[in-house]
Amino acid sequence: MTRKIQQVKFSELVPCRTAFIDTHNPGTEGKENFTIIGGGVSENPEQYVHIKETPGFNIGGARQPAGCTNSLHSHRTAEVFIIHSGSWRMFWGLEGNDGAVVLNPGDLISLPTHMFRGFENVTPVNATNETGSGFIFSVLGGDDSGGGVVWAPEVLEEASNHGLTLLESGQLVNTREGEEIPEGIPPVTPVSKTGLSFHSRNTITDASKFVVKRPAEWVHRETELIGRSSNAVIRERPGFEVRRVQWGNGDEIPWRVSNLDTVLISNTGSVVLSGGEALGPGDVALIQAGEEEIDVKPLPGGASELFTVIGTDDPAGETRLLDGGAK
Repeated sequence: MTRKIQQVKFSELVPCRTAFIDTHNPGTEGKENFTIIGGGVSENPEQYVHIKETPGFNIGGARQPAGCTNSLHSHRTAEVFIIHSGSWRMFWGLEGNDGAVVLNPGDLISLPTHMFRGFENVTPVNATNETGSGFIFSVLGGDDSGGGVVWAPEVLEEASNHGLTLLESGQLVNTREGEEIPEGIPPVTPVSKTGLSFHSRNTITDASKFVVKRPAEWVHRETELIGRSSNAVIRERPGFEVRRVQWGNGDEIPWRVSNLDTVLISNTGSVVLSGGEALGPGDVALIQAGEEEIDVKPLPGGASELFTVIGTDDPAGETRLLDGGAK
């Protein structure tokens, strides 16, 4: 039986500029969020979801100009970032000063659950990129992405100064635009000191254990970046595994798609599936599980990089490292 393939073209992504409570907080101006597969952790019920069905995880994206920051928050399930374009500074800790790392295109980071984190676009502004725009993909564990994020108290306080209130239902209300808080649905209460300890009980002291950089040499290779096997660079059980497939200029070796539900993220260059479906830079495809054999090959004209995400039978939830833990 032919496997169903759903594609989302990068050029057709629909942004949401009011996805989160920190929309109007200073330093967050110009942020665009995308729900590509699943609704992710968006707090705006009107955000457009490109593919609503989820394979045990969600795929999202963010585009920001240089200097734009995503405020401190904590997740209940895995959050993995894949850098598509630009340079990004990831930082973490209750006040955002426990540590930081700068990532570039092709790099990946897996951020532990129950750890406050934020990120900033630090892409240089130049004649070809006047705003320093950059784009990152995210992989969030679970079909419901853990039910939303936990914001640092100061983020909620600042947002209230701009008329924004987050409800316990996960809905965002903008009172400055005439929206009213519905009866019976209370606003989110800022995390208490005890709660802060719970939601910030993990941290990162050695970023190399959570980051995989893009190799300098472009040759054909397949690398298990996140997974349970002994070959995985980051050995953990987030409910999915992530692989990177690369081809150098002129390589034509095909890569076989898993028979399980599989997401393909074409990060660099272009590839073509055996059925003729082409994926350009930034395009995403969800391939339904099935017995049909599907191969992927690079299109001529340069190097190509493909990230693949496949769900596992591990439940989504707290970070479960196989080589130690978040320290």
